[in-house]
Amino acid sequence: MTRIADLLKGDFRKPIEEIIKVNNTDEETVYTELTEYIATDRIKSEYERLFRAMADAPKTPNEGVGVWISGFFGSGKSSFAKNLGYVLANRTVLGKSASALFLAQVGQKNITNFVEFLNSSIPCEVFMFDVQVDLSVQTNAERIAEVMYRVLLRELDYAEDYDIADLEIELEREGKLETFKDLCQRRYKEDWRRIRKGAQKFARTSTILHDLERGTYKSEDTWLQSVKARPVQRLTVKDVVDRCFDLCAKRRPGKAFAFIVDEMGQYVARSGENLENLRAVVEQFGRVSLDRLRKREIPGPAWIIVTAQEKLQEVYNYIASARIKKRPFYSTCSKRWGLCSSRTANWSARHVEQISANMILFSSTHTCHTLSTFRLTS
Repeated sequence: MTRIADLLKGDFRKPIEEIIKVNNTDEETVYTELTEYIATDRIKSEYERLFRAMADAPKTPNEGVGVWISGFFGSGKSSFAKNLGYVLANRTVLGKSASALFLAQVGQKNITNFVEFLNSSIPCEVFMFDVQVDLSVQTNAERIAEVMYRVLLRELDYAEDYDIADLEIELEREGKLETFKDLCQRRYKEDWRRIRKGAQKFARTSTILHDLERGTYKSEDTWLQSVKARPVQRLTVKDVVDRCFDLCAKRRPGKAFAFIVDEMGQYVARSGENLENLRAVVEQFGRVSLDRLRKREIPGPAWIIVTAQEKLQEVYNYIASARIKKRPFYSTCSKRWGLCSSRTANWSARHVEQISANMILFSSTHTCHTLSTFRLTS
């Protein structure tokens, strides 16, 4: 007896992830997401548009580096963004190229050409995170530029604490970082990566510095006391952007880079200050990308790609409404984002219906007739 399950292409006995999480790097999960991805005509056109812009950017550089991907909950925007990140970075997933897995699902010649060009000519490091997950729980005042910088520090294997990261960067520039790490292992019998995260990280770092340079650090708490005496460090957007380029050049030489930030809408939708900070970040990354591209210091611009449930214009409209004061300020903010030539994509209900239909593709040309027979005879 033929079962309905035998007529369907997919194996629906496998567990299904309720939502796509951009920060879930489990290779089996990512492999399933890539190999079972449904690329509708709308999805293909949006991917082609983005890949074309990214491929053309070094030849015709401009400040337009912002991409806003919107859609209601469950529409596929996070999946779209996550796949984009894996393809740009061309990460290895269960021993296979993420780009190859993706292209096998998409099956579109123009997209294949753009992706192959990007992977070979503009290699890219991608920093992908959910802003609601990485936003500091210790303060509600953390700006998106600071969140992005902390993620970049973590992904490039620096400490997430600014003071310790600055120390690592300085020691690395002076050629002393590896010696510092060896002294850490010798004294504490633990790897530096663990020490720098512990509750005693400042005291222990100070002690290691005393071991490293007794002439500079006269006692074991010299560096610790200097840190305590400093004012709280607050980076400007310009500081963050410059450091991102410099640190990537150091630890990912020859690569462009991109940030993919999921659920940005929740962060900016009800706060004009947060939206203005995002606008400033995109604008500054665009300016510095343009300058460094013209000087041929980087292979491609730094892209800032965000997802949201709200359309970009809807966010501006809400903040500029009568419920929020200072309407002229937000009008200016909207125009400034417009100067970044941001690209937008929005997933509709019709788009999701098409995906759902394709997810239960039939395994043979006889399936529709067979199912009709089941319906008529039951």
